[in-house]
Amino acid sequence: MSDELSTADVSSALRRIWWLPILRGVVLVILGLFMLVQPLGTVKALVWVFGVFAIIDGLVAIAQWLGNRKEPGAGWWLISGLVGIAFGVTAVVWTGPTAQVIFYLIALWVLVLGILSVIAAVVLYRSRDIGWYWVLTFGLIAFLFGLLLIMNPQTSVSVIVVLLGLFAFVGGVVLIVSGFATKQLANQLDKGSATI
Repeated sequence: MSDELSTADVSSALRRIWWLPILRGVVLVILGLFMLVQPLGTVKALVWVFGVFAIIDGLVAIAQWLGNRKEPGAGWWLISGLVGIAFGVTAVVWTGPTAQVIFYLIALWVLVLGILSVIAAVVLYRSRDIGWYWVLTFGLIAFLFGLLLIMNPQTSVSVIVVLLGLFAFVGGVVLIVSGFATKQLANQLDKGSATI
């Protein structure tokens, strides 16, 4: 009987949160496609797009924390969201100085996002959360992109835009897939065809 209750609890929790990674993924995919199809011609435009995106992504991460706040390791979503908002606000408020260091700001943000996601995946794995590997996949992609950016500094706005666009698109696809996988697992748990 306790197994049925825990399965029902897991299914209920998954149904509450499955759409949050999809929302974050859609935001990333839209940004990625925008940057790949319509490259920005000026550093100032890049600063604004990056700043607004980082703020939106941070808000979605905080919403993900609100949906998961009772789960072990959920605090990492809050930290990730606050870091994203901090980077975004920095870019938008100090546009002039930020334009000179935008490449390093973006690279550092992607690297920190990756590190926080890997740490969150470890915490989720230890608490036996079934979605840990999606968080790890996103974290590794972000970390590798951030490392690539830091190891190969670019001065060309178009190269920066393409690299950021690729990261946003790939990371967004991973998040969307993880959201739909979460929904499918919830459906399987309801039907009794999945095990925890």
